Amino acid sequence: MKIGLSSYSFRPLMLDGAMQIEDLFTWIRDHGGEHLELATLSIAPPGEDMNYELGADQEGLARLRAASRQTGIPLSGICIAANFIDSDARRPQIERVKRYVELCDRLDVRFLRHDVVPWSLRATETSEFEKAFPIIAEACHEIAVQAERLGVTASVEDHGFFMNSSERIKRLIHAVDLPSFKMTLDVGNFLCVDEDPLMGTRAAIKHASFVHLKDFYIRRTKPGPGWLETLGGQHIRGSVFGFGDMPVTEILKSVVESGYDGFVSLEYEGNEPTLLGCETGLANARRLFAELAS
Repeated sequence: MKIGLSSYSFRPLMLDGAMQIEDLFTWIRDHGGEHLELATLSIAPPGEDMNYELGADQEGLARLRAASRQTGIPLSGICIAANFIDSDARRPQIERVKRYVELCDRLDVRFLRHDVVPWSLRATETSEFEKAFPIIAEACHEIAVQAERLGVTASVEDHGFFMNSSERIKRLIHAVDLPSFKMTLDVGNFLCVDEDPLMGTRAAIKHASFVHLKDFYIRRTKPGPGWLETLGGQHIRGSVFGFGDMPVTEILKSVVESGYDGFVSLEYEGNEPTLLGCETGLANARRLFAELAS
C-alpha cells in the first residue's frame, strides 16, 4: 500500500499562491508520503473545473513531470469533474474525459477518477436517479472501453449526493461490466447520503481501484455556519484525519483485511490550518496502517 495526498488537500494554499505544484511534491517527499494524486480542481481556474483541459497546458505538464522526477514522488492518479446528464454538453464531456484517459497514458498514470454529474446535484426522488442511470452507465462504458485499451483504470467516486452510496456505485460497476471500470472509494463521502462510512467501506472495498481517506465531525443538528447538510439532514464538517467522529481505525482495518494494496490518498478539507491538517492526518494514517500490519 502506498500512502500519499491528493492535491485537493493543499487547495487553499494553492489558491492564494502560497504553494505551487512543485511545492506539493517536495512537501510530500519531506513528510514521508509516497505519491501525489492530482485533483484538477486544485489547479483549474476557479469555476472552470468542469471544462478544464490539463492536456492543453504544456507548461503545467512539464512542471508536473519535472517535479515528480526531481523528488522521486510519482503522480499516482488524476481526478476530474464531468457531467453526463446535460444533453447539450454530454458528448463534449465524454470526449473530454476520453482525452484525459489518453493523457493518463502519456503520463504513465494508470488511474483516472471522473465524476458523472455535478457534485452538488441532489436526487431526492428515486425516479430522478432511475431516469439518469442508463445515460450515465452508457457514458462510463464508452470511457472504460478506451481505458481498457490503454491500460488505464477509470473509476467513479462516492461523491456528492447523486452517484453516491455503496449500492449505487456497485450497480454502476455491474452495468458497465468491464475490468477497467472500478470505484475510487472515499471512506468519508458516504456520509453525504447518510450511509455509515464503516458499512459503506466494507460493502464496496472489493471494487476499489483507489482509496481516499478523510474524517468528519458529525452532528444531528446544525451547530452553526460552515457545516455541510447531508441528504437526510445531518451536518458534517471536515476534520484532521483521526480527530473526527468517524471510526477510522475500524475503517482502515476493513481496508487492510480486504487485501487492498494500492494507492491511498489523504484528502484533508478541515478548518484547521492546511499544513497542520495534512501533516497530522498523514502521520495518523501511516501510524494506524503500521499498527494494523504488525
